[in-house]
Amino acid sequence: MRRIHAAALVFGIATLFATVELASAQAEDTTEEGAPVEKKPESTGSTLKTVGSYVLGAVGLGLLLISVTKTFGGLSYPAARLSLINLLRTNPNQAEMVAKGMEGTFGEAIGAAMKMGAMGGTTDPAILSSMTVPSYDGTGTAIAARWGALIGKGKLALMAAGGGFVLGLTGDGFPVIPFIMALLAVGCFVRVFLYKSEVESTIVRARHEVLPEVNTAMASGRYAFPPPKY
Repeated sequence: MRRIHAAALVFGIATLFATVELASAQAEDTTEEGAPVEKKPESTGSTLKTVGSYVLGAVGLGLLLISVTKTFGGLSYPAARLSLINLLRTNPNQAEMVAKGMEGTFGEAIGAAMKMGAMGGTTDPAILSSMTVPSYDGTGTAIAARWGALIGKGKLALMAAGGGFVLGLTGDGFPVIPFIMALLAVGCFVRVFLYKSEVESTIVRARHEVLPEVNTAMASGRYAFPPPKY
C-alpha cells in the first residue's frame, strides 16, 4: 500500500513538472521570421493553475479511492456474527479459517484469539480465557490503529483535492472538474471515516457476543487442537 501511495504521488509530481516544462517550451517558441514570441505571463500562469488543480485533484481523489476500496466486499456485522457463531458451534476449525480471512474487522481479532487459544492446547475455560481475551484486545487495538493511520492519510489526500479546487478558482472561470473531484474526495473520506467507526464499534460488540463462543467451543472439545510440537 505504501508503494501505491508513493507511486501516485510521484506520478502527480512528475506530471506537474512535465506540464511546467511544456508550457515553458511553448512560451519560448519563435515566429516564422525567427523572432522570439512575446511571453504572456497571465495566459501561461492560468494554464499552469488549471493543470495543477487537475493534478492535485486527481492525486487526492486517487489516494482516497484506494482507501475506500477496503471498505467494500465484507459482510455486515449481524451477518458475519451469525455466520461465525454458527461455525463455532458446528465446526470451530473452519470458523478459525473464516475469521482469519476477515482482515481489518473483528473477525481478524477472533482468528488471532483462536490461534492463541490453540497454542495453549488445553480445554480449561479459565486458562483459555486468559489467553484469548488479551490476544483479542491486542489485535483489536492494532486494527483500530491501522484504520486510524488510513484516516490520517485520507486527510492529506482530502487536502490535496481541496487544494486543487482552490487553485482552480484562481484561474480563469469556475473549475468544474476539480470541483467534482473534490466532492468525490469528500464522499470517499466520509465513507472511510464511517467505516472506521463501525469497525471500532463491532470490535467492542464482538468481544461480548462472539469471543465467549470461542472459549466455549474450545473448552467443549469441539475444536481440534493442533498436535504439540516437540
